[in-house]
Amino acid sequence: MFTVLVIVHVIVCIFLIGIVLVNVGKGSEVGAVFTGSQAIFGGAGPGTFLNKVTTALAILFFATSLALTYFSAQRTGSLMKKPPKLEIPAPETATPPAANIPVPSAEEKKD
Repeated sequence: MFTVLVIVHVIVCIFLIGIVLVNVGKGSEVGAVFTGSQAIFGGAGPGTFLNKVTTALAILFFATSLALTYFSAQRTGSLMKKPPKLEIPAPETATPPAANIPVPSAEEKKD
């Protein structure tokens, strides 16, 4: 289920990017900048087919994003529920220092 949802999400993302790049925004003409606000914001006419497809893909994108977040949280769980078990190695036994090791004296160090 999770893998299928990821594949659908990627396909929706690709289509959404393509549709947004194909759409022509309102007021994108050069003359719209120098005319009244009616030309910039456009009329409140019916939406075009591309606008409806963009809206549908955006809604589908948000829905798949929320579903992926939910399934991801259910899938992995929390690290706090199961703390990792640490294995502490036993300390190695230290060998006692040898008692008969000669220590050089100050006179021998000068030589």
